[in-house]
Amino acid sequence: MYCDLHNHLYGCLPPETLFRIGKNNPEPRWHLYLDAYEKAYGVKIRPSSFFEDYADIKDFSKLYHFREKAPFLHFQAKFNLIIALVKFDEKEITEVSQDVVFSNSLDGISYAEYRLMFGKEEPKESFYSKLMASLEGLKKGEELAKKEGKSIQAKLVMSLHRDVNYERHYDWMKNWMEKESIIRDGLVGIDFCHIEEGHPPKDKKTFFQSLLKDNQAEPSTALSILYHVGESFRDKTPFSATRWVLESAMNGAHRLGHALVLGIDSDYFLGDERTELVSEAKDQVECELESYEEITSFGPFFSKEELELKRKDLKTKPDSELLKIPFDETQSQYLHTFQNYVMSKIADTEAVIECCPSSNFYIGMLESHIDHPITRFLQNEIKLSIGSDDPGLFGTTMSEEYGHAHTAGVSEKDLESIREKSFSYRSTKLSGRELD
Repeated sequence: MYCDLHNHLYGCLPPETLFRIGKNNPEPRWHLYLDAYEKAYGVKIRPSSFFEDYADIKDFSKLYHFREKAPFLHFQAKFNLIIALVKFDEKEITEVSQDVVFSNSLDGISYAEYRLMFGKEEPKESFYSKLMASLEGLKKGEELAKKEGKSIQAKLVMSLHRDVNYERHYDWMKNWMEKESIIRDGLVGIDFCHIEEGHPPKDKKTFFQSLLKDNQAEPSTALSILYHVGESFRDKTPFSATRWVLESAMNGAHRLGHALVLGIDSDYFLGDERTELVSEAKDQVECELESYEEITSFGPFFSKEELELKRKDLKTKPDSELLKIPFDETQSQYLHTFQNYVMSKIADTEAVIECCPSSNFYIGMLESHIDHPITRFLQNEIKLSIGSDDPGLFGTTMSEEYGHAHTAGVSEKDLESIREKSFSYRSTKLSGRELD
């Protein structure tokens, strides 16, 4: 049986279900999809004849499935089709939650945590009613599976927006958990996802510290911190992106979503010219100087004198200035060292990396599955799980994701170990709510 710790509820919808939902929706929110899709793919979609143009489910699947190597914005354009077609009202949320859980139980999943995100300005009453709708649907899915002789535990993780209202939404949920047993039992974590560029983990440090204190003070309503990081990082060097993964773990995130940059072969970036803000470069050089002796114990790196000169030069530049930084063989060698240092630090924490092979292969634009860093994570004793991310969008299953990990070089023995250990990485265990 599988434990899926990383998936997004509506991203689990198969094309047939999404098409049916959209066709029955009298007012699809086309404005959330059309411009994004045209910008990403250069194709105009005609909403007036959409359900006739894509009546053949094979044609709709081609439009919906994300199976090409492309940046995160292309993936988001595809995901926006879901957002556009669904009503996202309480009735639908309950039905989708139930159907996804039941379907997962038939695919051999016995424990899953489903992520769900509401609007940035979602009114409190609506937030509550939709939260309840999903939790009720998850319970119905469990019951339906039980009638069919299947056993599955379904839990909810609320994805919060990185930029606004996350503290408010967290406070709402904590208060509701104290009053409603279905929320207290079913809601197990918070997640930060969507576009990560422009939202450094350091901005969440104080919030994370406060949440972790709440967990200690009241374990019965403890929530895990899940954080997408190192998945998409077009706005910075891979050095800084790797540091973001480290900061997320050191700030107390229980599970790290993807963290691809942490273990991907440093030669992957050869020939790139990266840009990043001076403020980001300042943070990176301070990190390198502060931990210089430890970093250099893992291999060749910039000289200390070089880093000190860089620090001095950066102090003369405004934080908002954009730097252009070429990535050559020397940079690759030094990045490899820095990655090994960061992996050693993360291995000493309780943080778990959530590997999603199909998602990482396409959004990470890897040459092949063997380029996935999962084997390097294992070699560096990183705790990890395998998740499906958006199995409806990627057209995948948990068994196929494990197959991709095997293709990447993970032995059958290690795959079985990952499968078994994943159950001990569930949110209630990591947050301290559920004791050994």
